[in-house]
Order: sequence, then structure tokens, then C-alpha cells
Amino acid sequence: MKTKLLVATALTAVLSTGLYASCNGKKGMDNGNKSCTKQGGKHMMKKNHNKGQKGPMSLLRQLNLTAEQTQQIRDIKKDLMKNSITPNVAFTKSSFDKAKFIELMKQKRDNRIESKAEMIDRVYKVLTPKQKEQFKVLMDLKKEKRMSMMNKRMNSNKNHTNNK
Repeated sequence: MKTKLLVATALTAVLSTGLYASCNGKKGMDNGNKSCTKQGGKHMMKKNHNKGQKGPMSLLRQLNLTAEQTQQIRDIKKDLMKNSITPNVAFTKSSFDKAKFIELMKQKRDNRIESKAEMIDRVYKVLTPKQKEQFKVLMDLKKEKRMSMMNKRMNSNKNHTNNK
């Protein structure tokens, strides 16, 4: 389950990258891409398309990946999906093996971190040195934004508490 979730998240990030690239390039609505909308002469990606992406893989769509890189990342994700643990074996046509299901889900949970690290490692090797540098900058900016939001919430809570 962990691996599938991780792979699904990564796959979404890769697909989003392709969509983003097609919307911001010369392609987009003109080539029949219905996922893009035209606003003020620019092609824009629908905002709700990338909801739920939070990890480092979500930053890939901002790196202007080539079509070849995007395909390599897709292939990595497909490869990792093949090795994912699925609970299907706990089910038969007439029964459900609860103990087997629990064991599979525990294995999946335990493998989540390793699977994520493997995917990040393999995807990172696809990036150019410039993209790796940009990726690091994006991660740092994301951390700063997260810290800023946390500080803002903390200060907001203090002000709210002091006003009562």
C-alpha cells in the first residue's frame, strides 16, 4: 500500500510536469490539450490538478524536464509499481484472510521509506546538474515557506489568545 501510494504520488508529479510543460510551451489548447485553460493569452494548468502533492517529488514539475526525462521518470515509477505489495492475495472469491492482509499492510508500511528513497534516488539521477541545483533551491524555498506559515499560525494563535 505504501509503495503504491508513493508510486501514485510520484506518477502524479511526473504527469503534472508533462501537463505543466505542455501548457506553458507552444502547445496547449491549440493542440487539443483540454487540461489547459487560456487566461490572458497564456496557457495555464488547472489549479486543482496537483492537489495532494507534498513531498520532494512535487517539485519536479517546476524543473522544466525534457520529454525524455519525463519518460524516464515514468519508467522508473512503472518499475517501482511492479514491485509494490498489493493486498489482493488476501482475498479469494469466497473468503478474506485477515491475518495475511494485516501482514501485507505492515510490510507495505515498513517498506514505504525505502521505496520513496529508491524512487527519489533514481529520479534524481535523471536530472541535469543545473536541475539538481534548482531542485535544491526549490526545496529550500519550500522549507522557508512552510516555516513562515508555521510562524504565522503560531503568532496568530498568540494574538488570538491574548485578545481574550
